[in-house]
Amino acid sequence: MSEDLNGRRRFLAICTNGLAGLLGLLLALPALGYFLSPLRRRFGTGAAEGGFQDLGAVDSFAPGQWQLATLEVDRQDGWEKLPGKHGVWVRRKDSRTQDFEVLSPICPHLGCPLQWHSSQNRFVCPCHGGVFDANGSKVSGPPPRSMDPLEHRCERGRLLVRWQDFKIGLPDRLPIAV
Repeated sequence: MSEDLNGRRRFLAICTNGLAGLLGLLLALPALGYFLSPLRRRFGTGAAEGGFQDLGAVDSFAPGQWQLATLEVDRQDGWEKLPGKHGVWVRRKDSRTQDFEVLSPICPHLGCPLQWHSSQNRFVCPCHGGVFDANGSKVSGPPPRSMDPLEHRCERGRLLVRWQDFKIGLPDRLPIAV
């Protein structure tokens, strides 16, 4: 009888320890996911096409002219993915090539939206008077640096752009980690 009782106790001890281990694992998984999520984002796991978004057909951009195009970007906020849109300035350099310039429309001074003035052949910040030439280089005003270029590539006749936020108010171009 005492052997039977010891067997039951041992069985209940194993079940109790197994259940406690399982509960501990269930509690540890979210914490582990929280600590490992920056690594997942850094190495691009789950990002469609490495974060590049389709901006449109290459032929839809007139050569030599700056055009404001809309880029649809999903922003991850905790567990929630929020759709958003960003404007980007795009200029096709030549009609015979797929050579483009893509600039962020955000002024590096305080984040105001930059506007293209074709009559003056320059970008102007309406907030504090920053002026940039046709290539996005700073000409005058309070902005600490030139306009921020965005990474882009052409594939199968489409222009793909990777959106990147940069820290404003600094002379160095520092990306904001997503």
